[in-house]
Amino acid sequence: MRRLLNLLVAVLVLAPFAARAQTPTVDQIVAKNLAAKGGEETLKSATTMKMSGTLTVQGMQAPVKVLTKRPNLMLQEMTMNGARIVSAFDGQRVWGINPMLGGSQPREVTGVQSEAVRDRSTFDGPLVGYKGRGDTLELVGSATVGDADTWKLKLTRQNGRTMFIYVDKNTGLEREWATTVDQNGMTLDIQTLMSDYQPAENGVQVARTLRTLIGGHEQAVLKVESVEFNVPIEDSVFKMP
Repeated sequence: MRRLLNLLVAVLVLAPFAARAQTPTVDQIVAKNLAAKGGEETLKSATTMKMSGTLTVQGMQAPVKVLTKRPNLMLQEMTMNGARIVSAFDGQRVWGINPMLGGSQPREVTGVQSEAVRDRSTFDGPLVGYKGRGDTLELVGSATVGDADTWKLKLTRQNGRTMFIYVDKNTGLEREWATTVDQNGMTLDIQTLMSDYQPAENGVQVARTLRTLIGGHEQAVLKVESVEFNVPIEDSVFKMP
């Protein structure tokens, strides 16, 4: 009886320490994410990326092309109802073309929209190299995203903007990005849900389905059809005409 009691005491005392030991550090989560995507060497060998897909918004479909180049150049272009819509970052300023908002000429973009474009222009995503950018990252708990158990990370950028990144405990891949923005006096909760990861030609794992939710309601679905790395892209492509 005494042995059984001692065993129970040991289990009860050690259980919290065992659970704590199973919780990884932030750097361990990032390392697993890096390995799951294809490894640091493979990721760093990519200098450009060209992605093509189809965006569905409120029942309408539009072809989408995204060009990115290290360290943070980005241009996204789509055609909807015959109108060419562009969003780009040339490393210094954000600019765009959107005839649906009253103009077909390129114009500089400022404010919340500009910050959002800058944030998503980082070539390797928000986790890789966060310390070098002066960002901070902390593990704030666990959460369920779809059918996946995830680690919930909070990323705070140098500019003070924050986002939550949910990393699959099993695969190490990102399942969700979530942030909150204030626009025109309204607070908007924006989520990007990532699924259907498949390797590109160089072995890098890329999410082929991205769902955007605002306020918990689905607004758009992007289906990625092709991904190419290290295609020649001149810096001038990202400059505002």
